[in-house]
Amino acid sequence: MKQVFIDEHCDINSTINLNEKEAHHLFDVLRIQKKETVRVVSANQRVFLAHPLERPFLHIFSEIEVPNEKKDITLCVSLIKQDKFEWMLQKACELNVTRIVPFESRYSVVHIDTQKEKKKMERWSQIILSACKQCNRNDLVELTNIQKVEDLHQFQSECNLVAYEKEKQSKHISKYLKDNPSSITICIGPEGGFDEAEVELLMDDHFQSVSLGNTILRAETASLYCLAVIDYQKALEEDKE
Repeated sequence: MKQVFIDEHCDINSTINLNEKEAHHLFDVLRIQKKETVRVVSANQRVFLAHPLERPFLHIFSEIEVPNEKKDITLCVSLIKQDKFEWMLQKACELNVTRIVPFESRYSVVHIDTQKEKKKMERWSQIILSACKQCNRNDLVELTNIQKVEDLHQFQSECNLVAYEKEKQSKHISKYLKDNPSSITICIGPEGGFDEAEVELLMDDHFQSVSLGNTILRAETASLYCLAVIDYQKALEEDKE
């Protein structure tokens, strides 16, 4: 089922007017037919079903009750090569991340010029929007501006972790999730890993250094591994209830 996100509130039996970008994609690119049904996510994350009218209008005819049981997960991820980073953005949306915080690290291969940042953010936001539509999310993943390592304390949660390849395996990430925290922030370094001083900085600022196992993971793999472990631990806790 095709899905759209809208920046307004709506209700059953109302008609919504899609913005030009959404209307073009739905009516001109996807060529939606009037007999089809569209899933509509409103500004307050209510989910509706609608039928297309004449471009650019949709008619809301029903509402879907959806559970809101997702954890608040913040993924702070260092800039990596463009294709890997964009692939990671897409898959992170599918794995229930709440927000993504890109940042520059000492060993980051990629450094984005301030003049090019706006264009990059627009492209990343479009990738996130498309991914959220594709996997039928009921919310849109938040994307922050590019940060510095020193600024990551602004995005702390109940549980704050930094993946570090030199950490002991006895401190595996799963051990820090057993208390089922309601919110989690996990920091992932670049291709070359974190500088030791960066890890110490984060640990001095209420983060805990954790292991992701006995193999060295690529930066994009590490991000998705963490999200999958978090989702698995959540499922275990739900089974206990």
